[in-house]
Amino acid sequence: MAYFLYSAFADEASADMQAQIAACKQNGIGAIELRNVNGKNISDFTVAEAEALKETLDAAGIRVSSIGSFYGKIEITDPFAPHFEAFKNTVAVAKVLGAPYIRIFSFYFRNGEDHAAYRDEVFARLSAMADYANENGVLCCHENERGIYGDITERCVEIADFFGDRLGCIFDPANYILSGCDTLEGFKQLCDRVTYMHIKDAIAADNTVVPAGCGDGHLKEILQMLDQRKGAFVLSVEPHLRVFDGLAALEASNGKALEVSQKYVYPDNAASFAAACGALHEMIDTQIHPVRYGVIGVGNMGSSHLQLHRAGKHAQARIVAAADINPARLTAAKEILPEIEVYDTAEALIDSGTVDVVLIATPHYAHPPIASYAFSKGLNVLTEKPAGVYTKQVREMNEAAAASGKLFGIMYNQRTNCVYRKMRELVQSGELGEIRRVSWIITDWYRTQAYYNSGGWRATWAGEGGGVLLNQCPHNLDLWQWICGLPVKVQAFCHEGKWHDIEVEDDVTIYVEYANGATGTFITSTGDCPGTNRFEITLDGGKLVCENDKLRLYKLRGLTSEHTRTCESGFHALEGDWIDVETDGRNEQHAEVFNRFTDGLLHGTPLVANGEEGIRGLSISNAAHLSSWLGRPVALPVDEELYYAELQKKIAAGHAEKANVKEAVQGDMSSTF
Repeated sequence: MAYFLYSAFADEASADMQAQIAACKQNGIGAIELRNVNGKNISDFTVAEAEALKETLDAAGIRVSSIGSFYGKIEITDPFAPHFEAFKNTVAVAKVLGAPYIRIFSFYFRNGEDHAAYRDEVFARLSAMADYANENGVLCCHENERGIYGDITERCVEIADFFGDRLGCIFDPANYILSGCDTLEGFKQLCDRVTYMHIKDAIAADNTVVPAGCGDGHLKEILQMLDQRKGAFVLSVEPHLRVFDGLAALEASNGKALEVSQKYVYPDNAASFAAACGALHEMIDTQIHPVRYGVIGVGNMGSSHLQLHRAGKHAQARIVAAADINPARLTAAKEILPEIEVYDTAEALIDSGTVDVVLIATPHYAHPPIASYAFSKGLNVLTEKPAGVYTKQVREMNEAAAASGKLFGIMYNQRTNCVYRKMRELVQSGELGEIRRVSWIITDWYRTQAYYNSGGWRATWAGEGGGVLLNQCPHNLDLWQWICGLPVKVQAFCHEGKWHDIEVEDDVTIYVEYANGATGTFITSTGDCPGTNRFEITLDGGKLVCENDKLRLYKLRGLTSEHTRTCESGFHALEGDWIDVETDGRNEQHAEVFNRFTDGLLHGTPLVANGEEGIRGLSISNAAHLSSWLGRPVALPVDEELYYAELQKKIAAGHAEKANVKEAVQGDMSSTF
């Protein structure tokens, strides 16, 4: 579940810096591994020259992924002191350029020297460079290269074991092939140590360098293994598909000239660079991360999804686009994922043809119309909660989903919580008998007035369609019905603006009845501090209590119904035992919903929550609002036309314009999952 950052040795496209930048932009590359700039090796740059180069790169929106230095590309018997002094200057250059890494090598053994005899000298030299760089906030990364100490897997593993976090590891498949190594077996040994990769392939039989995926490098399998690691990883394209000026100096090969297959000779450097970059994109886009997502709405939750993607939490997928009507939010989205395309409307993104899935994270009213439009255009839809504001609208969306035949999911991430999954398992299994009473007090949704002022749509009937029930509690209402089933009757008391200057509810008490005669209460608020989150389910054979992320079961030694009927003592309670319920401990939240949706598209894996199920929890919310507005109990299913009519009255009586709005986006939403 890695996030891949594309970089390249752009000097293979051109010696000119502006041409390098243009080549990167034309080929979907967002960073450069700097090696030669306008005919000068980056390791020979002064700090002043680096500062000027940084301005040029910043203006173009191109980052520096690493310094592609030549340090360590001298004979092990050559003097090290002048080499090391020059290296110190390159560390200063790397810091100016914002490069997190400097590529280094472990010294040539081209004159028949014994590797074992010089091991200590190699490690002493590497230590000097690694430690100096670390002291200055830069990580040296060792690249495997033919003819050096670390040219084969065994010695690269030895280096990695010795240095640990002091020295990074660059994995170059072509160089391993040209050194006679099995790249797949080598990567299995080094996978957990790899800092970043050079994307270069080769054919072992004739030492031919070829585009990624065309040789013996097993790049598909290697990238699939790397994708299992979480985090961001640089993939740095190093074409070598055509001899270009300076190649001989860059690639020493023990006197054996680097052979280039006639099949992969290109008319010019720009064409060979494009071919190498295109091969990487083709592999990632079709075999590693084939599903393309577009995020519609990049406020709090939309930005959070971008952050999760940037952190490498999404498997087999790419977020390639984002849409928002607020230009500032699109600018912020590009800062998180610079490579994405941005659109100023949902329709523009949907019509672009660039995505397979839209992830909707807009204000609530917009969920159904955007989803319906996406379905009409043949796209799959994953929507944030709630499914919509009122069931009539959501029912129409569900019908559009069914007619399209496309996959539809809803971001009910709390269904991934091991505690709630276990509660559902125990209740649905029937081993504890029927439900008798349910009580959930969920008042730890405390919000300040500043929160409600952070968006003009928030906490209004016209913009949000409700308060705590529509914003904070859709997850809880979904879990309530997912675990216990839907009630048949609802009576509620929804206090509007009780604790905040808002027009919607911020304090709610719901009473429900079930078909079997069981009853339940649901109490929530955004005004309690500190709040409580305690979910109790009393069953015929015991009681489940979920609190503080722990699940306990009081298991009775019998059934309450039978004991009540047969016990001859008027006061003798049925005995039982408290049990700390074990769970599998897994709680992946939004990332699991996202990844299961991708799996559903690719492999038919069941979703965490089908989108059509969004109407169930919403029906409780609608019934609670309607009951409170009418001052009487409401039966389920809710009268959709009546609810809609009453909602329009609330909208008409509400505030068309909110005062004191101070727009704000909170990118980290982990505290409010």
